[in-house]
Amino acid sequence: MNEAVSVVYATHRHDPAFQWFADGLANQLCDEDVEVIVVDGQFCEDRTAQFEEAVAGRFALRHVPAKPNPLNGPHRLTSVEYFAASSARNTGIVYASKPYVVFVDDASVPMPGWWSEVVEAARHQYLVGGAYQKHREMRVERGNLVSSEPSGIDHRWDRGDDRRVVPLSGGHLYGCSMGIPRAVLLDVNGFDELCDSIAGEDYQLGLRLENAGHRLFYSRRMLTIESEEHHAVGPRLIGLEQSTLPEREYRELLRHFGVDRRHTDGPFDASHMVLDILHGREQRRSLGNPYLLSHLGPEQLATLTEVFPQRHWFSGQALSEL
Repeated sequence: MNEAVSVVYATHRHDPAFQWFADGLANQLCDEDVEVIVVDGQFCEDRTAQFEEAVAGRFALRHVPAKPNPLNGPHRLTSVEYFAASSARNTGIVYASKPYVVFVDDASVPMPGWWSEVVEAARHQYLVGGAYQKHREMRVERGNLVSSEPSGIDHRWDRGDDRRVVPLSGGHLYGCSMGIPRAVLLDVNGFDELCDSIAGEDYQLGLRLENAGHRLFYSRRMLTIESEEHHAVGPRLIGLEQSTLPEREYRELLRHFGVDRRHTDGPFDASHMVLDILHGREQRRSLGNPYLLSHLGPEQLATLTEVFPQRHWFSGQALSEL
């Protein structure tokens, strides 16, 4: 089995605490075939030097700009920066050269055993969600968590097992630490950019993967610890997940997507619309991506500005007015 892995580390922060991850990963590596792709929403050449210094030649590093998207970055159409995690994660899939892709959050530390779980998943090509915890006042030395104060526990934890992976529902797949074969990601056309400005792109992907017939697993041993303080530090990207429509307009938009009824309860907002569409269509492939990931290479990313939508898919408002 091919155990080669591309790790996608997406960030939009001024200080993503990348040294923590670089040291933590290097501590666990033997001679595996691994590359780390830093997808950087704050890309500049000076930051390349910073990331390279953190890696110090211990593993292969690619520092790349987040691909053009209409919601943030130098090509945005909006007046302010909006959250666009799907677009950033899809950038990593484009650049990934290995058959297995792992996504990790910034400002986090991989705990001992994390990498061996990644290798096991890559060896057998299964889809896995890793565990996470949030901590405060983290002190990290050479990739080791020396002291901290727990502040948030993974709600999936009690369903897990310290000895083996256990089945995971698609709605509980979280982007903080997860691994998926690249071929599977291409087959469903990556993360759905309907979720950009809304979030929830991780569990929406999980539900689509279930619809496509894939089994997902949860690993306690694939554990990362995230810094609560770092995740609260800007730049703060705006979300539109609570944007609402009158009920009549909401249902008209659902019909536009070929869905004749709601499949969720709750407000008539963008977050629920994404799920109503997914369940109503038994969706497998992304709907908001105006491209095929399987046809994209790094050299084609600059052309994506030609297919930018001019209006937000949910509100219908011109992006230039947002």
